[in-house]
Amino acid sequence: MYTTFIWAQKGDNFSRLVDSAEVYVHDNPQLSWNFLDSIPNPVTQSLKGHLADYYLLKGMLYYKSDEHANIYNSLKLAIKYGKIEENYEVVGQASLDLFSHVFVVKKDSTANKYLKQAKKYFTLARDKNGLIEVTQMPAYIAFQNHEYAKSNSLLLENLETYKNAENDAYYYLFALFMLTDNYAHLNDLENANKYRKIFKSLKNDPTIDNYNFSSYNANLNVCMASLHLAKEQIDSAMVYLSYANKSQDFLDYVARRTFYLRYSEAYDLIGNREMSKLYLDSLNYFEEEMLNKNITASYNITENLMQSEEALKTESNLKILNRNWLIALFIILLFLIGAFIVYFKNINRRINHFINQRKSYSQLSSNYEKLKVKTLGLEEYISELKKEIKSIAARTDTKEQRGKIKDLYKNIHLQSSSVISNGEDHLKLINELNIDFFSNLKARFPKLSESDMIVCYYLAMDFKNKDIALFLNRSIRAVESKRYRISKKIGLDENTESLATFLATSLKQSEQERISAI
Repeated sequence: MYTTFIWAQKGDNFSRLVDSAEVYVHDNPQLSWNFLDSIPNPVTQSLKGHLADYYLLKGMLYYKSDEHANIYNSLKLAIKYGKIEENYEVVGQASLDLFSHVFVVKKDSTANKYLKQAKKYFTLARDKNGLIEVTQMPAYIAFQNHEYAKSNSLLLENLETYKNAENDAYYYLFALFMLTDNYAHLNDLENANKYRKIFKSLKNDPTIDNYNFSSYNANLNVCMASLHLAKEQIDSAMVYLSYANKSQDFLDYVARRTFYLRYSEAYDLIGNREMSKLYLDSLNYFEEEMLNKNITASYNITENLMQSEEALKTESNLKILNRNWLIALFIILLFLIGAFIVYFKNINRRINHFINQRKSYSQLSSNYEKLKVKTLGLEEYISELKKEIKSIAARTDTKEQRGKIKDLYKNIHLQSSSVISNGEDHLKLINELNIDFFSNLKARFPKLSESDMIVCYYLAMDFKNKDIALFLNRSIRAVESKRYRISKKIGLDENTESLATFLATSLKQSEQERISAI
């Protein structure tokens, strides 16, 4: 029938197998295992969205067989996947179970972090009963630390809350178990029997799992046997041990060890060495079996970790490969963008150069036409001068001739200035023929005035101060003063390099740039 059911699951949602395993987890653990083992590997694929429930069930089943390494590993995985799946109720329960396991079995103080985590996730899940169980843990800690009076005080303070827990008498059962055990250890048998009687009344409560009741009851029988044995009440001890013997399967690891030891001690006290040794041998066999289980569990966990590590390594390699591809594509993209920018700038530079060349050509053409007009004007002026000179030479009166010569000289001096500056100033005339030089000079030394740049040009052309003074109709002293001010404006130390040499070099550079641009 079981096999038929499993085959019916083929192609169906395997989470149903988890639900079926949960039904039998207490009454038939082996059948529960069969359901879980029928889920195909890897379970991370078969049970997506249900892994938290799966690992919590495995933790509960391992608890029944006292496989501590597997308990710890399963509960940790339940917490991990519970957080991923946002199954906060499972995270809370697994955290609480892990707290109990770490605190009781390993005696590790770090267990408290799991208790805090349980409270956090039970709150997120709005699980009131889960939070009630969290409130029982301080009493449970005192119980495990043999602080029996403190444990009772904490339990009695909240006993009504546990009794009235909605639809679940487990918390009341657990509190009664600890009260009975505590009073027994405090040698208050009256209260121990009182609370045990109430404890037994919950046996048939439908909200209490039979496994939980039987487990706590078997533990109480071992506890009572230990107390009677301490008082050397052998008969009473043997009665309680016989009760516990019927429920060995419900004893946890600690209670099972105590059970074997108490039986051995009881038989030793009545002089039955053979039976005493038999129970000691049973204890040794039990502990050896537990050790082997934990060794096997550790091996399996290591295997699983290695498989997980291999899977992570494969995934990591894929991520690295993808990352390398992305980096390569990014570099190629950057290269293409860079190449496009360089190409665009080059095209833009050529366009700008072409525009500038057209402007320069237009200016040169305009200047050429103007110079043609000026040249014609000069030719006419020179022709007029020749006629005037012939007229003066034809005069016979020397005094009159000298007067005419003076008038001619004055006229030549005035007319030469007006010819040059007719319609345009001196700078503009020169600038139109030397665009690059004046543009560079203005860009490099913006403090220079127009008259400064005229002097700079004549110096670059290697004219002397006397020549420049004649061209500009200035005194030589004025030209020398102008040179000094120009040197200051451009920050030139004439002790290292003369102004004329500096400007001649600038003129040559401008000419070379113009030629290379063409």
